Amino acid sequence: MDSMDQKYVNLLSNSGFKAVFGDRNNKDVVMSVINMLLPQGKRVTEIEYAPTEHQGQLEMNKEFRYDFMCRGDDGSFFIVEVQSNPEEFWFKRCVSYASRVYDRQNKRGEEYDVPPVYLIGLMGIDVKHDNPELWRDRFVSEYTFREKLTGELQDDTIFIIFAELRRFSKSLSECKDDLEKMLYIIKNCWQLQTQPVELQDEFFTKLFQACDIPRFDEAKRIQYEKDMFDERRYNGEINAARKEGREEGRLEL
Repeated sequence: MDSMDQKYVNLLSNSGFKAVFGDRNNKDVVMSVINMLLPQGKRVTEIEYAPTEHQGQLEMNKEFRYDFMCRGDDGSFFIVEVQSNPEEFWFKRCVSYASRVYDRQNKRGEEYDVPPVYLIGLMGIDVKHDNPELWRDRFVSEYTFREKLTGELQDDTIFIIFAELRRFSKSLSECKDDLEKMLYIIKNCWQLQTQPVELQDEFFTKLFQACDIPRFDEAKRIQYEKDMFDERRYNGEINAARKEGREEGRLEL
């Protein structure tokens, strides 16, 4: 679809994700998305937006940036990352990101009773599973510290949660619950021109409205178009580098 005809943002693009999750007017929508992806029994009722840029190790003098981060009313931190391009050691990077936030709460190194950190990845790439058959109809994976044999969870610390959208191929009529309907919207709304009649409840309506490009005010529209241009240029450079690498590999062979 030509971007000029596109009504809704692509939530799996950096520009579309930023336009929705970075807009504080969408706080209720963001909370609802997070709640649908949290482990059973966990729920956030209020969030406070947190800075996304942080200083790295002093000797490296390097900043690192989260796509989105907020803090819940119980002190828990929620990081949301979009990953649409393959990246080596992606899971380890997620663990590193979440660990930094978790450790930063322990300011003096004396008190270890700190709130948990949840990192949610909206995955436009494949997540490797040793036994794909166990994941045939499961599209949200959760990783945390559990006892190997019993699955016992000593305490809530760090949770890595992936919404596996690359292999989510269900049509809207095949979606059996609100979670799957939300995954359908996240993956496919950018290809739609109207909000489907099957998705007319309050949450889904707010999510579509948050993604609706014509509803952006002028400043947000300008920023969105700039972010989209920068992202396309970056993706073009990445694709060119990959193509050049493949050509060099063929020449060596």
